[in-house]
Amino acid sequence: MRNSQLFWGGILLLVGGFMLANEFGIRLPNGMSLMELLWPLGLILAGLWVLFGVFLRRSGKVDVENASIDLQGATSASLKISHGAGELDIHSGANPSELVHGSFAGGLDHKASRNGDRLEVRMRPAKDMMDFPFFGPRTQLDWDVALNSQVPTALTLNVGANKSMLDLRDLNLTDLKVETGASETKVTLPARGRYRADFDLGAASLEVTIPDGLSARIRASVGMAGVSVDETRFPRNGSYYQSPDFDSAANSVDMTIDAGAASIKVR
Repeated sequence: MRNSQLFWGGILLLVGGFMLANEFGIRLPNGMSLMELLWPLGLILAGLWVLFGVFLRRSGKVDVENASIDLQGATSASLKISHGAGELDIHSGANPSELVHGSFAGGLDHKASRNGDRLEVRMRPAKDMMDFPFFGPRTQLDWDVALNSQVPTALTLNVGANKSMLDLRDLNLTDLKVETGASETKVTLPARGRYRADFDLGAASLEVTIPDGLSARIRASVGMAGVSVDETRFPRNGSYYQSPDFDSAANSVDMTIDAGAASIKVR
């Protein structure tokens, strides 16, 4: 909080000083008033503060909560995980009676409800608001999350400035959606089933591993992004890449990637 107070105190002094100079008629040598510089200078300072908040972490001990979410007898699930500063590791390993268990630095805020035979779960850090980047250096909230590998699950991940390691190879996913900000994401896709995987990236790095035996169709809509696809496995076919046996394969993923300034590798 001290860093936040210093930042916003400085901004107020800067604005007040520029307004006072404008009232006295003080101008730059080129004739511009100081007030004309206020907005661009303010945006630059705000951008620097956001970067300061992303790349620097608060020191000190962070409480770690060990938690699990009971399956409640459901036969399918939808799971949405929101995560920001820190590292997010997701893999299989939950007990048969659980949908999720894991360790959550900074605590876990979650909601779970049954909708027929489907369990609907939302998970987010308990300290999420404390880690908004305008409030300066953040506590690193590292999560290690194990999911049930047998229950058909629609998984949605909404991650900010973090590093994600997603080993989904053994999971039974019916749908995968990943939205990222300034992040580094490495994902190994599920090896079984026919499902969709959608990636919506900001200024990010994405590395996707497609297990042997999983066919794929890969469509990418990118801005300032570098895309590298293993064309020995997924030959290019016009605007997309596709396994020769995609239409008939028992196990396949239909993947779309929307990206801005990103680095993308699919292998």
